[in-house]
Amino acid sequence: MSASPLVTTPFTVDGGMLRSIRLPGRGPEVLHLHGLGCHGAASWAPFAVLRGRAALIPDLPGHGRSDAPRDVDFTLPEMAEAVAAVLRAEAGGPREVLAHSLGGTIAVHLAARHPELVSRLVLVEPALDVHPPRGEDIALVPEEELDRGGFAALLARELDWRRAEVRLTAPHALVRCARSLQDAHARRTNDLLVGLSTPVLLVTGEQRTYEQQTRFDAAGIRSVRVPGAAHFVMHDAPDALLAALEDPATR
Repeated sequence: MSASPLVTTPFTVDGGMLRSIRLPGRGPEVLHLHGLGCHGAASWAPFAVLRGRAALIPDLPGHGRSDAPRDVDFTLPEMAEAVAAVLRAEAGGPREVLAHSLGGTIAVHLAARHPELVSRLVLVEPALDVHPPRGEDIALVPEEELDRGGFAALLARELDWRRAEVRLTAPHALVRCARSLQDAHARRTNDLLVGLSTPVLLVTGEQRTYEQQTRFDAAGIRSVRVPGAAHFVMHDAPDALLAALEDPATR
C-alpha cells in the first residue's frame, strides 16, 4: 500500500487515471465514494477527519481530478470496475466502503462483482429507486448541447456551494452518470443489494423512503434514519452519522 497522500490509479486500458487522496488515521482504511457531480475531498474529507479512521477518498471517473475518457459510458459496472482497480492496486485487504448517492449505487455493484474487496457497505442516501427522467433531469440533456450552453444552463440551476463542485465534473461524464442511474444496470441494483453476503447499513435522511424498504428489511439490511438530515447526511448531521456507524447494533 502506498504511503503517499496522493494516489493515482489507471482504470482504462488507454491509461485513464483515477485520482484519490489518503488521510491518516487509526484502524483499517475506509474507502469513501461521493455522489453525482461531487468530488471526494469536499464530500468526505471533513467527516473522515471527524471519524479519525484512515481514509482513501477517490474522485470517481469524470469527477474532480480524475480523468473522463470519451470512450467510457460511465455505467454502474464500469464505475465499479474503476473503483475495484484502486482497491486491487492498493491491496491491504477488504475495506469498509462508505458511499453516498451515486457512489452508494456504485458500491452495491462493486460488492456484487468483487465481494472479496468489501468488508462492509455503508450506503448513505444511495440512488436505488429508478424513475423515468422528466423535467430538468440531467439525464435529458443532449451531449451535443453541452458545449453550446447546455452545461452552463445545468450549472445555473445549482446552489452556489453545489455549483462549485459540479463545475469540476466533465460535462459528458455528468450526463452519462445521470443516465446510468436509470438504465438496465440501475434496475438490477436492488436485486444485487438484497443478494449481497456483505454486511450492509443503509443510512437515510429524515425524508427518504425507498420503494423496496420492506424487501431490504426482510433481507437483513440494517437501516438508520438520521433526524435533521437531508440528502447530504454527512454534511447535515455528521455527529449523528458517526454515532450510527459506531453503534454495535448497526453491524
